[in-house]
Amino acid sequence: MKVVSYLALVFGLAAALALLSWHGFETVAAAMVTLGVGILALPFIYAPHMLGATISFSQIFPPGTRPAFPVMLRAVWIGLSVESMLPGASFSAEIAKARMLLRARLDGHVAASVVIVDMTIQGLVLAVWGGFGVGALWSTRAGADLVWSGLVGACVLTLSIAGLVLAQRSGFFAFLARQGGRATRSARWRGVIGGVSQIDATIRDIYDRPGRIVLAITIRGCSRSMLMVELCFVGFLMGHPIAPSAAVMLVGLIGALRAAAFVVPGGWGVQEGGFVVIGGLVGLPPDIMLAMSLATRARELMVGVPALLVWQIAESRSLKKLIAERPAGPDPSP
Repeated sequence: MKVVSYLALVFGLAAALALLSWHGFETVAAAMVTLGVGILALPFIYAPHMLGATISFSQIFPPGTRPAFPVMLRAVWIGLSVESMLPGASFSAEIAKARMLLRARLDGHVAASVVIVDMTIQGLVLAVWGGFGVGALWSTRAGADLVWSGLVGACVLTLSIAGLVLAQRSGFFAFLARQGGRATRSARWRGVIGGVSQIDATIRDIYDRPGRIVLAITIRGCSRSMLMVELCFVGFLMGHPIAPSAAVMLVGLIGALRAAAFVVPGGWGVQEGGFVVIGGLVGLPPDIMLAMSLATRARELMVGVPALLVWQIAESRSLKKLIAERPAGPDPSP
């Protein structure tokens, strides 16, 4: 999987560079220059989205297990940054979030359960926003084939998430562990099965509080609208303001495209191509759309690089602690 991610990253970067070359590096660079120091405001516009994601995340913890808000905020910050900047996409992001929760001394089965449910909620929100994007696409009177393709894609994503929820509620992970135990016939798998069964039970407990799930979905869905504000702000700075309907289309469809191309780190190439195509539907030139995409990439770097540094510092401290606690071996001297 890691090899596939790296290959996808190479092809994605090549596609993005090809688009920049085709439409002219100088033209795109000139559009980027029009942003000026205003580009430094993008992390602050993005901050409410991250805050909303954290509040949404906090709603799904089982009673009595919710960690301090700074712990959850750091986990979400690092998770979003890993998702946009490192190979492995959402899988690596969820592992990083779980690691941050474990460092806060949360039980392993709780950390795994809330991360799995939160990943499902993220997928559902992307599907809903994909539907919004399709609706905005239809309002442009684009080709019927394009609208229907987007609608089918959003429906498939929604049905996939619904199937994932049903699988989680039916004890899917314990089922897989039992099948692995039968295949290996190893005594070690008894402990694995017990731990996974605990995760399944905790996931069912989380879903047995539907009000919290609905609230988490609503908060995350609303906070995603800040990505629209970011695009409108970038368009304003460039002297090419975009309509709210175009911003909905970009946020909804680009998010769905990046989710579908999860194997490509950061959606490189996918996002840039999507911006150019969707921009053409609303009458915005390709160089402006590429510059707009690169502006969001710049924000990802400004937000993500510090997060990755914090993550690596935290992991290095954990490693040093493990080494310090390791029992010393026998003294080789006579």
